[in-house]
Formats: sequence, structure tokens, C-alpha cells
Amino acid sequence: MKKRNCKRFSIPGTIIYYKNKPRFFGHGKYTKDYYPVINMSKGGVNFLCDQRLAAGAQLIVKVSIPGTETEPEIIANVKWISKNPEQSYRYQTGIAFNSYGDGKNKNSRNILSLLESLERKSDKTD
Repeated sequence: MKKRNCKRFSIPGTIIYYKNKPRFFGHGKYTKDYYPVINMSKGGVNFLCDQRLAAGAQLIVKVSIPGTETEPEIIANVKWISKNPEQSYRYQTGIAFNSYGDGKNKNSRNILSLLESLERKSDKTD
């Protein structure tokens, strides 16, 4: 069994919006609905959703985290989808963030710094 590289943490009230990553030029639109985040890490997010996303789909997600002023846009890939055992949303979806750094399809190092800061705060509250 493969072990996770990043510590998962939860911040109540965190929500996510997403859109398909355009292949060429264009911006696309974020979902009108927002979806609750179950947990997150520097490497990705597990969230509830009503739409069954395709594994491997490239997304751009916007994460709204209580207590932060920014809503970072993060490039990610859908890794897995499962039926949600609860009645509230149909699916749980796991996404992995693209790597951090300079260059095409990489996420800003500022996003990594924000996530590391949130991870440290969650360590203090556990």
C-alpha cells in the first residue's frame, strides 16, 4: 500500500470551486456551486461534489479557506472518485496538485508556502 507523502489536515468551512483546465487559450468558468473540503494537504484535496469528474481530468481549483485573505488558484489532476456514503453530495473526489515551481503547468511556490503554514497551524490544534 502506497503511503501518503503529505500530512492531511482539515479546516472547517473550507470550500472549493473548480473549472476544467483549458488546453489552449481561454479562461473557462468556475462552477457556480462550491463544494466542501473534507481534508487537504500540500499535495491535494479531498472534497465532496455532485458531478462525477473523470480520473485524469485536469482542473484549476480555487480554494476558499476561512481566515485567509486569498483564494489561491491551483492546477490539479483528478486522481480518484468514489460514491459518497452520506446523502449530502453524490461523490467524494480526490485531486492531486501539480508540482510547485516555475514553468508551464506548475503551481506558484507562494501556494506551497500558504499550505505549509496551514499545515503547521493544524499541528498546533491537534
